[in-house]
Amino acid sequence: MEDTHKENHVDNHDEALTSQEQDALEDQAPIRAVAIFEAIRREGRTELYRPLGALAMSGLVAGMAMGFSVLLQSLLRSHLPDTEWRPLIDSFGYCFGFLLVILGQLQLFTENTIKAVCPVLDHPSLTVFLRLGRLWSIVLVTNVVGAACFGAALWLSKDVQPEIWQTAYELSQKAVSYGFTETLLRGIGAGWLVAALVWMRPTTGSVQPMIIVLITYVIALAGFTHVVAGTTEAAFLVLEGDRTVGEAVFGYIVPAMLGNLLGGSLIFTMLVWVQIRNELRMDADDHLKE
Repeated sequence: MEDTHKENHVDNHDEALTSQEQDALEDQAPIRAVAIFEAIRREGRTELYRPLGALAMSGLVAGMAMGFSVLLQSLLRSHLPDTEWRPLIDSFGYCFGFLLVILGQLQLFTENTIKAVCPVLDHPSLTVFLRLGRLWSIVLVTNVVGAACFGAALWLSKDVQPEIWQTAYELSQKAVSYGFTETLLRGIGAGWLVAALVWMRPTTGSVQPMIIVLITYVIALAGFTHVVAGTTEAAFLVLEGDRTVGEAVFGYIVPAMLGNLLGGSLIFTMLVWVQIRNELRMDADDHLKE
């Protein structure tokens, strides 16, 4: 009886509002977590079934675009005095590659640590797992190749603007200087933040570029390791003779990739899934009753 009274009480309030007022209230209501999950799941499912050639070309372009994060950060740093506050400014340059990739709807491996995982969590099957492995492998390889190509281009242009080359060299040395464990742990931070960025996208609307800048700025300022952006720096050092290919791959790319996966898929996405899975089941039960 008490529940019925509450429902009637709500209904009476609804009847007291005009249709325009009810629409205004619905427009202001926050989007539920299950709706965000569904939006990301649909996007992820589309990515899982994209043609191989489309994935490869998009991943290659994304890898090259991420190289601009290194270039622009180097440009900003080369024009700033050597002070303690310099990273507060030049870290904004790191955001540029992410803006190009995310707003351009290109394939970035760390975005797919949540997007492509949502369909797997929703309907796990051998086919979906195989599709996920296909997507991850294609996008990761093409991202790395694209980023390495940008690093090579940056190295080849060292005689054109030597001051920018020197700054890029110093930034690259610092970025790739951590050991395996520390690189992995720093990668967890970057993976978690990129996954959080993807999760927020359905609700950000016109402020999406600002959110991208804010989150990726934190990645740069905190010194977190991102497998794609860092590959540009690793390739730069390999060509300069400071690292061997094996040191670049197993000392940076592999631990950064593992950290990004752990932060994006295992920690962020799984925690979100635990939060909403009961709601998804309740919604499914309600639909069956109807």
